[in-house]
Amino acid sequence: MQILFVDDEPAIRELFSISLKKDYNLFIAEDGLEALQLVKDHHFDLIITDISLPKMNGVDFIKTIRKEGNLTPFIIITGDSNIELAIDTFRMGAIDFFLKPFRIASIKTVIERFSSMHFNKTELLHSKDFIHLEEHGVYEILPKISRVNYYVNLLIQKISDLPNLMEEDRLALKVTLYELISNAIEHGTAGINYKEKKEILENNGDYFLAVENRCKDTSKKITIRTIYDPGKIKISIEDQGSGFDPNQVPDPIKNPSANLFSGRGLFLTRLNIDEIDFNDKGNLVTITRFLKIDSSTD
Repeated sequence: MQILFVDDEPAIRELFSISLKKDYNLFIAEDGLEALQLVKDHHFDLIITDISLPKMNGVDFIKTIRKEGNLTPFIIITGDSNIELAIDTFRMGAIDFFLKPFRIASIKTVIERFSSMHFNKTELLHSKDFIHLEEHGVYEILPKISRVNYYVNLLIQKISDLPNLMEEDRLALKVTLYELISNAIEHGTAGINYKEKKEILENNGDYFLAVENRCKDTSKKITIRTIYDPGKIKISIEDQGSGFDPNQVPDPIKNPSANLFSGRGLFLTRLNIDEIDFNDKGNLVTITRFLKIDSSTD
């Protein structure tokens, strides 16, 4: 996987180079203009950029490549003082964000989750990990954390031709599905709570291997339902776990230290959709994204 990392601090660039270069094809830039030129010269699967950059800040950098038709997913790094500015970028396709100071292990974990973005659709469908249960938008998936991006891409492909669904809607739903399906596998099916996740990561354990092992012999599945009308799309994700209390999930804006391990998923979800509802048990979440109705078709 080819990654572009952009940061103006030499120490952080060196840290990323040491930590990631052996596993990924890593390009590094120290300002927005250098990053912009690299994007023009190379294809990247993922961009990781700081907000505060010289010559061209991270927000303008992302806006510029989006205007040029580049839809490469990206991760934002920001300090507390720039959090409102960072929020402006999330609707452009951010898959995650990190507040400084952060642990490199946390970003490596997100990259590991994202690294399976490219997939063989035929192979996945034949694997029976993703089953279309009914004609109208009901799907069943196996709780395999390594398959999250496969599942998301298939779901987005199946809804992409819906009327009034714009590219910004697809990007928002892609980010949201990525987070909520991951949560349904990690915390719902595997039953790993935030304290356990923190302990595994702090001890440099293989977190995703731990999730896979917890789910390996389970018969539990995850059901996804999509409901569409011209003005909105609803998607529900239900796991067979014991549930959780969403009010207990830390807000990474109010509690930045929690950003190291939890809270970003629901935060990103709320930024990208218009409504989110949980059942009383906490193992069924329903999201709603309102769509713009094309008045020219009236």
